[in-house]
Amino acid sequence: MEVQNAVKRCITASAVVVENGKALLIKHKKLGMWLTPGGHVEPGEFPSEAAVRETKEETGIDISLVNRQGIEFHFKDAHTETLPFVIVYEEVQYATGMHIHFDNIYLARVRDGTAKLNALESTDIGWFSKEEIDKLGTYPNVAESVKAAIDAIETKRQ
Repeated sequence: MEVQNAVKRCITASAVVVENGKALLIKHKKLGMWLTPGGHVEPGEFPSEAAVRETKEETGIDISLVNRQGIEFHFKDAHTETLPFVIVYEEVQYATGMHIHFDNIYLARVRDGTAKLNALESTDIGWFSKEEIDKLGTYPNVAESVKAAIDAIETKRQ
């Protein structure tokens, strides 16, 4: 078996938090780009738990994840997990080298709290409409997934 390049591979999770037709984004301190709150899944943690934890750490907001299909299953002998809206495979260039992220992106709504900047994680925070997202400095996949998430959440409200 051939050994591949020593590229760090990570499971990450993030949340597109939508309220009143706008998504909450942070300006990532290390990358200098607008992103959804999120980060690495810790050992023993489900991706859904990481999305909730990271959002709280980075924004001060408690969230509720939204099942992307609107269908819930209840089993007597097993548990179900909230499905990500999308899972994105992306290469992220850090100063320490290339990382490959398998990002579980969840739909979310505010459960409690008000957005606050966490200066350890980001340099700015804000709520953005689909039109505003196109004008921000972010990655194309982030812009597209956030706009699609806003549409999905707003459709669920109707």
